[in-house]
Amino acid sequence: MNLRARIRAGLVSMFLAGGLCLAFPVDVGAVDGKAWIGVSGGLSVPNKSDTSPRPILGVNLGAKLGSEFSIGAHFLTSSKDESVSGMSVPWNYQLYGVSGAYHFEGEAEGVYLGALIGMSRMETKALGGDLATSPMHWGVMAGYDYPMAGDMFSLGGELSFISISGASGSVHGVSRETDAFSILNFILTLKFWL
Repeated sequence: MNLRARIRAGLVSMFLAGGLCLAFPVDVGAVDGKAWIGVSGGLSVPNKSDTSPRPILGVNLGAKLGSEFSIGAHFLTSSKDESVSGMSVPWNYQLYGVSGAYHFEGEAEGVYLGALIGMSRMETKALGGDLATSPMHWGVMAGYDYPMAGDMFSLGGELSFISISGASGSVHGVSRETDAFSILNFILTLKFWL
């Protein structure tokens, strides 16, 4: 599956989950209840051997449930060739799933802490063929949204630690395992608030 098809599949999944968030708000009368659509980009640092820091891009959407809690959906993708024993090997991952966060008020307004969980898509080469697996991922995140243009947009930063479990796949009929690993993401976000 090429990069465009992977991004399209992730976006469709994310917008379906996000559509549910927007279609069924918990507290319609909440003054601070808002929804957002956002884009993100930054640096992803995997702790797996033979890997290096890499760019990561993504989209997210969600809805605040009152003034303090929110639910959302995320899609993140990172593609980069890594050097393994002197050979260049593609090592790519996509993460898509759901998240929940607590948004602070008062002096810390704009700060949020949350958790996320979902499915991943890992792609690399093994035994001369393509190896694709679909492990689970989960993690924690912390961020800050700085409001701009009368609270219509926000520019922010997010730090997330995500653990990706191991999974198995097959190449030419031979079963292969992908190891579990974790990533640390440093992300800039731009959100449009609805």
